[in-house]
This record gives sequence, structure tokens and C-alpha cells, in this order.
Amino acid sequence: MRGDDRSVLRRIKLRTRHKLDTVFVGEYHSAFKGMGLSFNSVREYQYGDDVRNVDWNVSARMNHLFVKEYIEERELSVVLMIDLSASVEFGSARSKRDVVMDIATLFLYLAQMNNDRISVLLFTDRVEKYLVPRKGRKFVLSVLDELVKYRPAGRRTNIGAAIDFLQRVLKKRSVIIMVSDFLDDDYLLKMKLLRRRHDVIPVVISDPMEKELRLFGLAEFVDLETGEAFLSDTVPEKGTLPFLKEFDSINLSTDAPIELPVLHFFEKRNRTILTRQ
Repeated sequence: MRGDDRSVLRRIKLRTRHKLDTVFVGEYHSAFKGMGLSFNSVREYQYGDDVRNVDWNVSARMNHLFVKEYIEERELSVVLMIDLSASVEFGSARSKRDVVMDIATLFLYLAQMNNDRISVLLFTDRVEKYLVPRKGRKFVLSVLDELVKYRPAGRRTNIGAAIDFLQRVLKKRSVIIMVSDFLDDDYLLKMKLLRRRHDVIPVVISDPMEKELRLFGLAEFVDLETGEAFLSDTVPEKGTLPFLKEFDSINLSTDAPIELPVLHFFEKRNRTILTRQ
């Protein structure tokens, strides 16, 4: 690992770690409930208990009503799906890749502190690398080291191909954190299909210049994913960002810290959970 890579990793840890021991851990735990219930024990029926939980076999033997008690399966299966295409190298304040590293670090440490199993998918226009589910501090550190050092083979973006891969390899319902600038086409339907079985959280990374730049006359642009130069009198757009409001999304910008948007996302999600209960 090169010296500059070590300094990047150290900076990322320092920027997020102090937050993890306070509100972030509790909010994360509440926002992502366990994916099911497992049988724990039986007890005598009490007025108001759900009759659907009556254990008829035990009740028949004991000649008295007993109900089953369950505990939440707290351990989550978390997937970090990370876009490393050339477009994430862009940024006016700092690069989108810096934001990618920060948000990946935050979720890796939150998952570690919650004892969740984590897998990581790195993708461009292909699946670059898949790290199978594991847990623990050593694994988190190895993932961060891999993210800092990794140099992708592809330059373009194919979110649909990455989703297809996850559909094949994921056997258990998972929380999928999709980190990308989403500069791609024809993947929204696949995201919706993925959501039928999994909890899909898009993390959309943008740069202010992409929305605010105003040009007068011709200017030369370079497509970071193809390397092609071209002249235009408008800001180039690659496709149209899909309508993601139906997803629980996190929107991050290169000119702002990640902590507040993530915390607001947790708080909003927890309010929704409480409303449904």
C-alpha cells in the first residue's frame, strides 16, 4: 500500500469514526430491522395475545392455551454495491470517488459495529470484483484497503449488469446500498425487480457543477468514460437520472459532508417505521 493511499484511508476513518459511537449506531440499528423472526419459547396464553401464535400441539398436551414467542433475527446481510466507473472521478470541490470512499467507510463500520455480515460488489460496465459476505473488523479493514488500491478495468457504467449479478448470487434477503452517480440508462426496471426481494437503498452522488454550470458559446468537453472530446454549447448529459423518489434514497454532493444527509435518512426511515406500527 502506497503512502498516499495510507493517508487517504486514515483521513476517511477520522472523518467518520467519531460519529459512529453516538447517534449513528442507534439510528442504523433502528432503520434496518432484522429480516425475520425465529422461534424462542412458549408461554401461557394471556388475554389480548394473537390467536395465530397459539401452539396447538403444546396446548393439547398441557390442556391449556400456550403461545409461541419469537425473537428478531437481528443479523443483517448488507451488500455495498459500489460504482467505480470513470465518471466518479469527476468533481469540482472534491471528486465523487472521495464521497464514494466516505460513504462506503461509514456503512462498513456501522455494519461491523452491529455485527452484520457484509459483502461488497465493485462494478463499472462489468462486475469488477465481488467480496463474499463476511463480518468483523479485519474484513472491514481489508475492504477499505481494497477500495483505496483498486484500479478498475472498465470505464463505463452498467448498473443493470451489476444488478443481474446480485440476483444470481444473493440467496438471502439483504440490505443493498447502491452507491453511484447513476449516469447510466435502462436500469430502473431492474432496480424495481431487485426491490421485490431486497431492501434497496440508492446513494446518489452528484456535483454542483453538473446542475449549475452555464455556458455561452462553444466549449470542449471530454467524456470521462469514453475519453472522447467534443464541442457543445450546452452542458452534456448522459441519459436522464431516473425517478428515484419511490426508493428510500440518500442524496450526497461533493461540496458537503456526508453525515447530515445520512442521519436525516435514518431519522426519516425510523419515523416511517413507527408510523406503520
